[in-house]
Amino acid sequence: MQLTLTSIVKTAVTGGYLDKTSQAKLANNADDHTYIKGDPEHRGPCPGLNALANQGWLPRDGRNLTIPQVQHALETALHMDWFAAASLCSSLPPLLRKDGTFDLVDTRRHNVIEHDSSFTRLDFHQGDNYTFQPDMLQAMLDDADGGPITHRSLAKTFIRRDKESRAAGAPKLPLNLWFVRVLQAVGAVNTAQTGGILTKEVAYAIFAEERFPEVVLENKKKRTVFTLLGNALAMMRYVIFGP
Repeated sequence: MQLTLTSIVKTAVTGGYLDKTSQAKLANNADDHTYIKGDPEHRGPCPGLNALANQGWLPRDGRNLTIPQVQHALETALHMDWFAAASLCSSLPPLLRKDGTFDLVDTRRHNVIEHDSSFTRLDFHQGDNYTFQPDMLQAMLDDADGGPITHRSLAKTFIRRDKESRAAGAPKLPLNLWFVRVLQAVGAVNTAQTGGILTKEVAYAIFAEERFPEVVLENKKKRTVFTLLGNALAMMRYVIFGP
């Protein structure tokens, strides 16, 4: 999902989405959050949204989701404060049908949530912008030189993927999507809140299995816009001055 300066301001003005629709029936009222990997044909490129569906925080079939459901899932499962959750949800309205719902497959739409230079997915012009690529996750782990993924290693991945994407023929990202890419690069680290690192096990769970492990779900430290921006600044220091 995307977060922009515009969405932050918009959320501050509008107050978010949670109570603004009669369709606020929330899938994550269910008690069963057993991990069941969903059909890839009904999933999108965002491992976080896919994981929330795989664990029953969102409709498991990935269909007929509402923005209030997503905001509630982010707050409940991932312990985001309402402002961070609502700001992230502000990228979803372009995907909505007339009845106010969308499917996870709709998030494959290019340059809405999905964009080029993903760390674990191919670019749009390569014909498949949503399928997880195991070798790309391995490259992320290789950037960490055998240790956990850190802000420094994410900077290496960020620079490398930009070069690879451009070499493969992807157009240069516009400024707004470049900012989105920066924040998405540190999204998993911010969501995990495990000391600014991702162990191999946590990274594999989130990106490959599309599952949030207990170390994430049971950590009730609030994830906020400010923690996300802080992680982004920590990574960008290495992007600018060298990893």
